[in-house]
Amino acid sequence: MASSVGDPPPVDALWQGFAGAVVRVALPTGPHRLAPVASGTLGRFPFSSPVHIITAHNPGGAEIDAAANAVRHRELHGALAGQTCIDTVGSAPDGSMAEPGFGVLDIELDVALDLGRRFGQVAIYRWTPETLSIVGVDDPTTVDLGWALTALDG
Repeated sequence: MASSVGDPPPVDALWQGFAGAVVRVALPTGPHRLAPVASGTLGRFPFSSPVHIITAHNPGGAEIDAAANAVRHRELHGALAGQTCIDTVGSAPDGSMAEPGFGVLDIELDVALDLGRRFGQVAIYRWTPETLSIVGVDDPTTVDLGWALTALDG
């Protein structure tokens, strides 16, 4: 049976979606596309510490309406007051199912996971010089991938 709006997709489908997603990151040098690759890295890691990419959209993987997602995004932004953040938008490679969020610098993984948990997320991303990892918030699963970073126009 297909899931409808409001129903979370099966867990395997969620994790496949996470592994295939791309993230638009707003770097000081301009917008870039961060994409998972099987292994290795392509591009220069632009930070001195890991970046934890977190969204508040669609808690538990269940689609909710745009207005509710916008409220949740503002709440996450408020929860990150005082943190160094960059704007992000995670999406399918074709740009569909886009979810704004934040890349948070200078926080420990457990703090990032707590934020993900607080906002009902299944997983967050952890981006390091070596890997782009998908880390389960309440599930011990971690999927380590390589990454490619490319500059975008505008």
